Amino acid sequence: MNFDNTQNNNWSFIKKIGFKLVFTYLVLFVLLLFLAPLFEGFLRWFAGNILNWGADFDMQSTGSGDRSYDYVRFGLNIILAILITVIWSIVDAKRSSYNILFHWLRVIIRISLFLAMLFYGFAKIFHGQFGDPSLELLLQSVGEMSPMGLAWTFMGHSMAYNIFIGFTEVLGGVLLLYRKTLTIGSMIIIGVMANVVMMNLSYDVPVKLFSMHLVLMALVLLWPDKQRVINVFFKNEAVEKVIYYIPSMSTTLKRIITGAKGLVVILLTLIIAVQCFVRFELKEQLKSKSEFYGIWESQLFIKNGDTLKPLLSDSYRWRYLIVNYKKKAAVKKMNDSIDRYQFKFNANQKEIVFNRETDSIPQHFFYSFDNPELLKLNGVFDHDSLQIHFKRKKETNFRLINRKFHWVNESTYNY
Repeated sequence: MNFDNTQNNNWSFIKKIGFKLVFTYLVLFVLLLFLAPLFEGFLRWFAGNILNWGADFDMQSTGSGDRSYDYVRFGLNIILAILITVIWSIVDAKRSSYNILFHWLRVIIRISLFLAMLFYGFAKIFHGQFGDPSLELLLQSVGEMSPMGLAWTFMGHSMAYNIFIGFTEVLGGVLLLYRKTLTIGSMIIIGVMANVVMMNLSYDVPVKLFSMHLVLMALVLLWPDKQRVINVFFKNEAVEKVIYYIPSMSTTLKRIITGAKGLVVILLTLIIAVQCFVRFELKEQLKSKSEFYGIWESQLFIKNGDTLKPLLSDSYRWRYLIVNYKKKAAVKKMNDSIDRYQFKFNANQKEIVFNRETDSIPQHFFYSFDNPELLKLNGVFDHDSLQIHFKRKKETNFRLINRKFHWVNESTYNY
């Protein structure tokens, strides 16, 4: 089966079947991404009666792209593509080629990949997809991390690496929009997204299905040029200029389409870039800028008049108070268990109010600062009188934060 960029009016039977299957599958994939939730009842029936997977699955967005619902949609996509291909082949058996449909399939894929690469690319450029390691994460041991958490920390630590990967994704997406750069754009996306697929598979990141489909789309775009790529990179042979198949249209219409495409590309790029930047700014604004921001390590903990020693087995004594975001705080106990709270303070009355996320009973403390690095809390917590003295643990005390870039390293610094 050999799709090419030139017009060929006599396709083989295998080529026509292959094209119909690829066309139907990818068009359905794009449509089902957006329309599948409208057919929830049918999807549940399909999952329970056809796939025999059961109909009890959640269709709400959770940030995962590998939910049971996503695999049901994937199964429906495959079956519908096969059925439509069979019916299409019977009804339209005499057609000799599908040059126009092949052209528009590539247009659909180019637009879809362009949008996906812009969203993912700018999310990385503006540090919105991964983000810096949180204060709570800095206290977490590597052994307690999930594989995805480890990968996210690795990616989020370096702003420069995020910008590099994000720029590469955006570049690949933009290059798809022009026929002369389509091949190199496809190759860039295959390289970048193949790495993403391997990270998703290796670190159990739940975007496996979607990332694999992005690679598949890029491969479909590159497929017509496969022989030319092989000749250039592996055989050191010259290749002729490609004569692209373009549907017939007037010169005026071509100019209008070219101008409109350029305008739409600029507008979409600006809109997506601004959207990602605004999300980054909103995320930054959620971080606490108050005097409480930081990691506070308890130096003294008095409960009902008794001083509790810092025993690592103690499930009550606070070890750290972590204030990373506005109106939120976390308490890490000596045994490493964590409780999370809604957090409010009144600077005039020198009062802090903690509310557990699981109940609405407020816990009140009065606070004072001996200096910006020393915090004292006094109050009643779960009917116990508590007096706690904290010392700020600076972020620069963490090796991950204070170790900067070095051109010269006399020895490895691998801890």
